[in-house]
Amino acid sequence: MRGLDARGLTPVLTLAHLAHLTGAPYLYLREIVQRRRDPYTEFSRPKREIGKTRTIAAPDPVLMDVQRWLLRHVFGRLTPHQASYAYQQGRSAVQCAQRHLGATWLLKFDLHNFFPSINERAVQAVVHAAGYNKLISFEIARLCTRVPWVVEWPYSGSSYQTIDTYRTPRVGRLPQGAPTSGALANLVARPLDETLSALAERYDLTYTRYADDMTFSAFRRFERPALTRCVAEITQAVAATSFTLHRKKTRVVPPGARKIVLGLLVDGDEVRLPRQTRKRLEDHIRGVAKFGFTAHVEHIRFSSLQGFTHHVDGLLAYAQGVDAAWARPLTRQWEDLLTAEGFSILERSRW
Repeated sequence: MRGLDARGLTPVLTLAHLAHLTGAPYLYLREIVQRRRDPYTEFSRPKREIGKTRTIAAPDPVLMDVQRWLLRHVFGRLTPHQASYAYQQGRSAVQCAQRHLGATWLLKFDLHNFFPSINERAVQAVVHAAGYNKLISFEIARLCTRVPWVVEWPYSGSSYQTIDTYRTPRVGRLPQGAPTSGALANLVARPLDETLSALAERYDLTYTRYADDMTFSAFRRFERPALTRCVAEITQAVAATSFTLHRKKTRVVPPGARKIVLGLLVDGDEVRLPRQTRKRLEDHIRGVAKFGFTAHVEHIRFSSLQGFTHHVDGLLAYAQGVDAAWARPLTRQWEDLLTAEGFSILERSRW
């Protein structure tokens, strides 16, 4: 345990010890590790693109507290690769996009099913490599992953098959919605980041990853044969891991084309919000002001009023981080509209 102390990590000896440290009932944690309890609630949240949603699996309050403790005392103290920008205090999408300002070429890739690609074995390996014993690493991995309802990944070769109550035919995956998932995904993806950073250096490129969005940029002339080889090597590097490229989202952006990284324009001296993003926000707020929330939500065929409100809240928060002077009056107008409708910030946070 001396190695843990040296790295600033809180020692955890057993599952009972973790229960004591977090205040969670031991039998409750044991049932989750045994996969006898599914402490998650699923709901949908809209993406920035209208009409598209993502499924969120939120842990119940007790497990949420345990995962937050693990994030503070363990995972948040481990260092992801410097090319990674998501799920970290002090780092943002804007900072990530700034790395590509003025690029002549962009290579954009997307990792398909990012969180579900990471299973409990990969999480266990991260925890064990940090210095925890094998059994508690296994149990922590179980506490931070969730099994699918359908048996898709047969479970075999566990180090703990001799513990009858730990046997299960399903392998847990990182749920999108757990506070630990982002940090764990970055730590599991670190070897891939190292490989791709070395590849980028060989080709004189800049590489960043923001969750599942990977971007390479060139600031010089890039010949087509070299470009083809580079794309092939990136594809092979990803294929050698548990991750999978979303082929339909692979993009090569040549000189002269509009350069967008994480929804931000990077073809000038500073990142900017694209015109269509500004217009979308202005249209939403103008529509609500003129016709009311219900009529506007029905007109744009959004799934729900709550979903629409979260959608605009997210867009405004994003805009504030890019161009606060432009976003500030819109934000004030939006808050006034919400107040007039009777929607408080506290109430919206509970949706």
